[in-house]
Amino acid sequence: MSKFKPIAMALVLTFGAYAPSSHAEESYFSQVGDKFLTGFANIFTGIGEVPKNIVYASKKTNPVVGSTGGLINGTLHTLGRTASGVFDVITSPIPTKSMVEPKYVWSEFDQTTTYGGTFK
Repeated sequence: MSKFKPIAMALVLTFGAYAPSSHAEESYFSQVGDKFLTGFANIFTGIGEVPKNIVYASKKTNPVVGSTGGLINGTLHTLGRTASGVFDVITSPIPTKSMVEPKYVWSEFDQTTTYGGTFK
């Protein structure tokens, strides 16, 4: 048991030295809390994707096409943002980036929502 402690300490210090710089700036608990709160917010505000996409599609085309296409697209993005929120809450102990971009539905209202930035 006495030989295990120095080896374990050396491993901890070695892996701590090679921590990514982007994650080294924030504490683990800060990252976990941020991911949990982002997921929680996305679960309950995902419905905001519907008006966001109606406005976005109406500006891109015309109000008639924008309202129907935005409603359909917004409903799909609502499901995607809500599912991403559930995923973020469940996996919050693993500090990674959120899957949905922009981070919140109200962040960049004139930008379409994209998914999959976690694994890049």
